[in-house]
Amino acid sequence: MVLLGLAASVSPVSIMVMISLMLTKSPVRNALAFLAGFTLVLVAMGVLSVFVFHAGTAHKTGTVDGWIDIGFGVLCLAVIPFSILRKEKPEQEKQSAKPFTARKSFVVGLGTMMVNASTIVIYLSATHLIAAAKLSAAQDVIALVVLTLVTLVTVIIPILIYAIFPGKAEKVLNALKGWLARHRKVIGVTILLIIGAYLLVKGIRIVV
Repeated sequence: MVLLGLAASVSPVSIMVMISLMLTKSPVRNALAFLAGFTLVLVAMGVLSVFVFHAGTAHKTGTVDGWIDIGFGVLCLAVIPFSILRKEKPEQEKQSAKPFTARKSFVVGLGTMMVNASTIVIYLSATHLIAAAKLSAAQDVIALVVLTLVTLVTVIIPILIYAIFPGKAEKVLNALKGWLARHRKVIGVTILLIIGAYLLVKGIRIVV
């Protein structure tokens, strides 16, 4: 579950948006508002997913869990073409120069998570593991909290960089943003290939 959470956290576009907000006039306020919106969507998806998986597999055999894993594996591979062909909006870079309010940052956080296909697919596959473990309600909550925190690790890193190195944060964050912009497609495709293959193999073993 933790490994899937870490894989779900690797979202170059989300990190780049967070970095852009960290370079605005009110970096901490805007970043925290973005994080709140991003987290709200993530938690809502997680709670709903665990509930649905519990309800849908309560009286089913283990092979159903296998087919679900296979389904998520296929979805991971299906997202790859989208990740490769996806183009950044021409005005995206210009937006970082415009004044950002906490409200606007919050809405950007909501939107960024809603269209983050790779994170959504991998995160939901991890919530399936939580449901399949047949834990108590309290344990489900704890597991979901841990999964969500792990998934948020990479978008929290820019905030930590700013907090630890305030004087050098702009230079470090700009360098990180540039590196992600050059390698985001390779990073995204690699993660989806690895997780997709893992889920397919895991699901096939259960079904067979």
